[in-house]
Amino acid sequence: MSRLTVIALLGCLTFAAHGEPTTEADVTLTADAPAAQQLTNVENALRSEGYSEMSAENRTRVQAAVSRIRLKLGSNERVDQLPPLQRTDVFNDQELINTLMSSAKEDSRIVCRSERPTGSNRSQRVCATVAQRRVAMENAKDMMRDMRPAESDKK
Repeated sequence: MSRLTVIALLGCLTFAAHGEPTTEADVTLTADAPAAQQLTNVENALRSEGYSEMSAENRTRVQAAVSRIRLKLGSNERVDQLPPLQRTDVFNDQELINTLMSSAKEDSRIVCRSERPTGSNRSQRVCATVAQRRVAMENAKDMMRDMRPAESDKK
């Protein structure tokens, strides 16, 4: 094999190893599918790593909404079998669940980047969730704000 072919092959392997990870489908509730299976999917997703950054408060809100939907559904299999008033209540709970789950999914997404530690020319791959990166950035801003001299110190 020529040297150029080997370099090209290594480049392709590197790209494949560091490409975007496959993402699982978002968990959402819809009115056109059996509700029991969708609610089970939501409950399973809450226990998965894909929603690890969901706050305890939001997790409780999702679980309460799932319970309310199960109660309203009773023996009905689909939401469209409910009377209009109950269907509206279920729709509102569905929207709450979808909103909280989608924002938690985004916050739980892992982002990796290459960083060179101070004093080194060798880069390292550093991975963190979107929420962890946001907290780190806010902490750094707070630390910089605390280090600034107060207005009374300048005079």
